[in-house]
Amino acid sequence: MILTDKQKEFWNNANARWNIKTGATRSGKTWLDYYIIPRRIRERIGKEGIVLLLGNTQSTLWRNVIEPMQKIYGSKLVSNIKANNQVELFGETCYALGADKISQVKKIQGASIKYCYGDEVATWSKEVFEMLKSRMDKPYSCFDGTLNPENKRHWFKKDFLDVIKEKGIDAFVQHYTIDDNPTLDPKFVQELKKEYLGTVYYPRFILGLWTNAEGLLFQQLANDPGKFEYIKHEEELKEGKPINFPMVTIGMDIGGTKSHTPLVATGFKHNWSKMVTFDEEIIKHAKGTIDTDIICARTLQFVLKLQKQGYNVMALYIDNASQVIINTVRKYLNANKVKIAVQDCYKTDGATRILVYNLLLNTGRMQFINVPMTVEALSTAMYDEKAQEDKILDDFSSDVDTFDAHYYSFSTFLNYLGMKIRKE
Repeated sequence: MILTDKQKEFWNNANARWNIKTGATRSGKTWLDYYIIPRRIRERIGKEGIVLLLGNTQSTLWRNVIEPMQKIYGSKLVSNIKANNQVELFGETCYALGADKISQVKKIQGASIKYCYGDEVATWSKEVFEMLKSRMDKPYSCFDGTLNPENKRHWFKKDFLDVIKEKGIDAFVQHYTIDDNPTLDPKFVQELKKEYLGTVYYPRFILGLWTNAEGLLFQQLANDPGKFEYIKHEEELKEGKPINFPMVTIGMDIGGTKSHTPLVATGFKHNWSKMVTFDEEIIKHAKGTIDTDIICARTLQFVLKLQKQGYNVMALYIDNASQVIINTVRKYLNANKVKIAVQDCYKTDGATRILVYNLLLNTGRMQFINVPMTVEALSTAMYDEKAQEDKILDDFSSDVDTFDAHYYSFSTFLNYLGMKIRKE
């Protein structure tokens, strides 16, 4: 087993009650834990207390930690997670739970914990961590945890890491950068740095620093919108032909009484190599009203226009909080014999959405042509600087409705676009 210098340091010196690895993605933080976990469990075999493994969710815990260990040691030493949340690890019956909600961990509330492993600690509910602290009540209780840093106001940094010395907490804390893992292909590291360059994720995921999310979400687009213009459209539009998209989908956000309802069309190039947003429609609402008849009529016009231009419009994705309007639009289009799937949009949390956009923009896979409202909405979108987590500001200071509609136009296909977010 070849270890990096940081991994050797942790293996030899991480003997505190709280052992924390914080820092960059793909820096080797989790890999060592496939060997640390069996060591900790075997050291406590026969001692009172339970062994607990916590992740953001049980499925991410399985994917990030338990399944890789099963591949190393086999299913006799590392079992699958059972329906009762138990998993057999190295001769010990352990518990594997998600820590995103306090309700999940209440299943073991009252138990004394002799060892706990924590994956993606910064994604946990604070209440879960507070409960964990009260249950590690044995002199040999021990915690190992890994995380990627987030906002400087995050509860784990503010209420734990920053007060370790002040409160005399028995802790061993390591900080990792991407360059602490010499086993990575240099070309991969170079590409990863390109993906995050100019975003809040560069200091977090590359340098491993806690950084506040401030200002514009997409500074690169705001500074140089022309850089993201689809430059081949003139050649493809020769002789009146449409741009060569195998598939086009539309996103719609239902505006409130103070806003509007946008429709945004996005086309996908062959092999999902690029997505190009190329048309938009803004449906204005009279003050204090949302007129479903107008929404239906304008949506029909927009779809028919694209179809007449020769585009293969496959689906319309609508804000899934508006089920009545989704059903109304679906019935209206069907009644007018328009063949298009009308479906709920796919939503993610704000932090994931921001990361997806920055990755697509920085790798040249998100481009625009003739959609000034969409470009302006994205260029002016801001972080909510009062929030503890990365959150999109939604106070009518920017056009979040068009931002939402644009996201819905492609969010269903994140996996096809290669958006398996690289967080360790």
